[in-house]
Amino acid sequence: MGFVVLHLQKAHGTDSATSAHIERTIVPPNADPARLHLNKELVERPEGMNRTQAIQHRLETAGLKRKIGKNQVRAIHINLSGSPEDMLFIQSEGRLEEWCKDNMKWLGDTFGKENIVSAVLHLDETTPHIHATLVPIVVGERRKASAEKQLGKKKYRTKSTDTARLCADDVMTRVKLKEYQDTYALAMQKYGLQRGIDGSEARHTTTQEYYRELFTQKDSIAEKVECLKQEQEEVREKTWDLYDRKDEAREKFLAMDSYLEHKKAEILAVESQLRKVKNDLDPNAVRTDYELACELFPSLEETIRVSKECISVGFSKDQTREMTQGKTVQFIGELYSEEHKRSFKADDVSARIESDPERKNRFRITINGISIAEWFKNLAQKLEHSVRRIVPLKQQPIKGRKR
Repeated sequence: MGFVVLHLQKAHGTDSATSAHIERTIVPPNADPARLHLNKELVERPEGMNRTQAIQHRLETAGLKRKIGKNQVRAIHINLSGSPEDMLFIQSEGRLEEWCKDNMKWLGDTFGKENIVSAVLHLDETTPHIHATLVPIVVGERRKASAEKQLGKKKYRTKSTDTARLCADDVMTRVKLKEYQDTYALAMQKYGLQRGIDGSEARHTTTQEYYRELFTQKDSIAEKVECLKQEQEEVREKTWDLYDRKDEAREKFLAMDSYLEHKKAEILAVESQLRKVKNDLDPNAVRTDYELACELFPSLEETIRVSKECISVGFSKDQTREMTQGKTVQFIGELYSEEHKRSFKADDVSARIESDPERKNRFRITINGISIAEWFKNLAQKLEHSVRRIVPLKQQPIKGRKR
């Protein structure tokens, strides 16, 4: 008769290295890549959620009232198996699926089914075994509070014993660890597996005990090696990332410094020009310069005129600027007609400034391809026509009554 293997170990930090080992995102050297497809997840999780996310999901939905401490243990790793030759015998008899179901039942009965967020059967290694993940959510009075009560210490506030707590220490007391070994061995008794001798101090070991201890140590060492490799790789990646960020920050700093110097030179040049303009500014000189500019550039005065017209009918400065550059502007809103003394609704019209075909060197505003004056005229006629159609009925005299 062989022996059961039950090992509990607290996880620290994000436990990402252990997740990589269990989920085989990194294949350990003691696993056969050709048998990876035989591994099986025994706990149903929401689609797309990995082991690390499942741990966080349980913590968020457990109804915890206290904030989780930075160094607080969030998960306990449980390894379940048996003596190598006995596990292979169970597998050869076709009872491995039944063995997995009994293991999951024992885990659920012992720790609460909702707290077992992951359980993976590994068949790609020499001995079949299960890696289970327990989130240590407990209820009931804290051990420290219970001890203080027994000593008669004064309590200032009574807390509900039904409140959920995250406490790995309560799960892994010496008394409970012994109970786990006892109840697990009882559950596995049907497979010819038994508990090791409780409290024995003898140094002599049987062949089965030797293999059991060797298997446990080998699996634990291999797992720790993979965890260390994963952590080493994470540190290396973070280091290179820091170097990259340092170089990027330095380049940005140098570029910003150069940009600031360039802008500073531009500001000084503009200020110098403004001082010169301010000193040389003369209304008569400005008028003379304007007339000279209009003489040299005949279209300048006409551009100014049509720009003012654009602003007066309702176009914005940005729209007017685009139109004077020969661009078409889509306009939604109202345009004002000085001729008709009213505004007309423009529902997504196309507006632009074009040369007036009837007047040389003159510009005109067009709406949907026609002059704005004609566009206003068409809308005014439609409005007048619609008003004429509404004719009030004349009141008819009632017969037999004098008016």
